[in-house]
Amino acid sequence: MEYNNAVLTLAPHGTPDPFVVYHDHDGKFYMTYTTGDHIQIWESDDLPGFLTCRKKIIVWRPPRNTDHSAGIWAPELHSISGRWYILYCAEQPGVGNKSHRMFLLGGPPSNQSPSLDHAQHPGAWTDLGHIRGMLTEQWAIDGTFFALHGALYMVYAGSEFGADLDRFRESRLFIVRMRDGDPTTVASTPPVEISRPAHAWEWEGETGVNEGPQWLESPDGAWKGIVYSAGGSWCQNYKMVVLQYLGGEPLDARSWRKGDRPFCRSARSVRGPFGPGHGNFVNLGPETFAVFHATDGPNDGWENRKARCQRVMWTREGPTMDGHVGIWVDGVEAFHAGPSSVKKKSTTKEILGDLKAGYKKYTSGW
Repeated sequence: MEYNNAVLTLAPHGTPDPFVVYHDHDGKFYMTYTTGDHIQIWESDDLPGFLTCRKKIIVWRPPRNTDHSAGIWAPELHSISGRWYILYCAEQPGVGNKSHRMFLLGGPPSNQSPSLDHAQHPGAWTDLGHIRGMLTEQWAIDGTFFALHGALYMVYAGSEFGADLDRFRESRLFIVRMRDGDPTTVASTPPVEISRPAHAWEWEGETGVNEGPQWLESPDGAWKGIVYSAGGSWCQNYKMVVLQYLGGEPLDARSWRKGDRPFCRSARSVRGPFGPGHGNFVNLGPETFAVFHATDGPNDGWENRKARCQRVMWTREGPTMDGHVGIWVDGVEAFHAGPSSVKKKSTTKEILGDLKAGYKKYTSGW
């Protein structure tokens, strides 16, 4: 099978840490991303439509002078048990990155749109504070929820137990089980470490990075695992890595197997994009799409980290993106046809219909 590795840009400006969901109640796609000082949701009729969408709603601004008033990173939108939630990390003003911890917002019922303007609907999103039961002394960012074997789990990036938060230079991945499917409260303690920077390419200088974990599951459910980001998010060496779930107890580190090579790294082409990482995955019928950020240029640093979209191909061995960001194309038709134009569609309407039809919601309520 020929792999269509076309890459489509989904945003006109920087949208780091993009997270996309589909709402089957209204047939809309929603995207949120890191803004730093508030949480915003974009709404689109289809996945490629984020590039030109007009509905961009600020749903929440933090109160002033709290332990979660600054450094708002990596928000994620989840429908759980009939309610929308936004999982995010934040820091205390004046203290800085070492004070980052995980927090939660509670939103409207999940049969309603989550993109309600906070000015017009001031009670739509409620500040639920810290995720209860987490280690208060552990630095924690980039949490994500997923359902497995009838239970709700959270995986996040955290510091080593007992680390000096003024000096630590390594982030690891930890897993916890939530209490009775409740996203507000952790049931399992202590958290279980399931990954740490082990390969040389997971380090950038003296900094080891495992962060941005995201659940990935094949459309038929046969393969399950996590894809996380490694290397420096501030350079073109940022990349994605697979952590396969092997079965058994998810809270046992032996149930997870790290890939021995990057799942996706900077494009081979000098045109880019560069430094792919920290996004999520959506299943559209039989296809799976990776949504991630990547920069326009190799030396952009943290600038121009725009949301991009590329297909994931499933093989007998599992998922693949051919190890690299694919060919950056302009326009939906080229994205659908692929760089080699192996298949053409006659109209944009037909193409967009293909991308939306048969969408299998992967973050459904449980």
